[in-house]
Amino acid sequence: MADGFIDAFLVWIRSAPLMSSVNSFEFDHYAPLIVPVNNENLFFAQSSYLTDVSITLKELPDCVRLLNQLGSQLYSFTVSIVDVCVGNIDITSEIESIYCCNLKKLKMTIYRNMLAYEKYLIPLLQHLSSVKYLTLLLAIYITESNHFVDGFHLERNIVSYMPHLCQFDFHIRSVLKKSPYIELDTIRQSFVKRKSVDCTIEYFNNRYGQCHIYSLPFIGNRLDFISNRFPLFDNKNTFINVTMLLLFDDVKPFENVLFEHITLALPHLRTLEIFNELEQEEKAKIRKNNYIEFSHLSTLIFHYIHMDYGEQLFCRAHLPHLVELVIRNDVLLTIIDQDNQQARNNCLNVETLFIVEPWIEPTIFFRCLTKTIHNPTSSIYQLLCGTDQIISCCSLSKTILSIFEYLYQRHSLTASNKQTNQLLQSYLNLIEPDNTPFT
Repeated sequence: MADGFIDAFLVWIRSAPLMSSVNSFEFDHYAPLIVPVNNENLFFAQSSYLTDVSITLKELPDCVRLLNQLGSQLYSFTVSIVDVCVGNIDITSEIESIYCCNLKKLKMTIYRNMLAYEKYLIPLLQHLSSVKYLTLLLAIYITESNHFVDGFHLERNIVSYMPHLCQFDFHIRSVLKKSPYIELDTIRQSFVKRKSVDCTIEYFNNRYGQCHIYSLPFIGNRLDFISNRFPLFDNKNTFINVTMLLLFDDVKPFENVLFEHITLALPHLRTLEIFNELEQEEKAKIRKNNYIEFSHLSTLIFHYIHMDYGEQLFCRAHLPHLVELVIRNDVLLTIIDQDNQQARNNCLNVETLFIVEPWIEPTIFFRCLTKTIHNPTSSIYQLLCGTDQIISCCSLSKTILSIFEYLYQRHSLTASNKQTNQLLQSYLNLIEPDNTPFT
């Protein structure tokens, strides 16, 4: 339903006569789009001069269809792909029919672990042989080998198919289950033809291993599943432009010193997400009134965490710009019960609250929350209610409907169109009682 609403909203723009003279199209990257399966219904029906596209698409097949439709007119293509599950669809023949002979600039971003990398993504890149400037920001779940993506792999499967390639920037995180131990120098030595490259390997107790390989200077603004062992801190400020960080560790807890280092290494950090259920071992050493300041942090996400990290960020940190919060019910209740003044201050400006357990009354900790829920011009776009599990009163999404997909995927829930309509109508009734559900 979300995709249908967004597509319906955009159809008049994409088919409008004014598009006949447009040569560049860029759309909000928070709103993933779907390209129609029927090629007779062109995504850009009136855009014969369109050469530059920057867009977020729902799935890899959407990307393949759009490349087929734009063909030789395409010069620059920047694409983010949200859903990496191809399912039972075989897109091999569609990939083989791609003819983008004038495509010179390609940037592809896929941050969710991709399963069909070797089956579909590699053949897709191999068919884009005219590319001169290539940027890849990828997360890959390796299923067909027992080796991480390294320099030899890139040269053999991608670079050798692009004879005109002048510049190749990348950050690729590959994940292996039951991964064998591999020396870091083995990965480094695979980049014999590229000097400005670094890498890191991490192994976890859940028997997963992951390897980050990245060109220098580092081009991404996001780091996912970073443990205590990741070389986040160096004298070269390698990751200074990172704005989104996901911390994960099941080997060692995150101590106070790590958060101190993060504020120095990532001064522009805006989103912090934490997964760690291990109790801090050095919390007794933390000095009272020694607050760590995250100057630009606006979004804080707690999922499976030990209570120590809730106290670390709320009670022993200064978060002057925190406006979006995702938190477990038990952690939030404990913080509220402690009645800590610093926690009160940090929650003072929170507008968007997403509770991953049954809804609780937010109390005076969130003075801006009630006002914002009823304000359609704010960053909160819906109030979820009427479900068996009341998941929250808000979203991190930038569009009204995509939040439903985000929440249900996150919690492995399903909802019929009727249920989703009811949820949406509950929100719309707060704003304009005469609104009717989208169909």
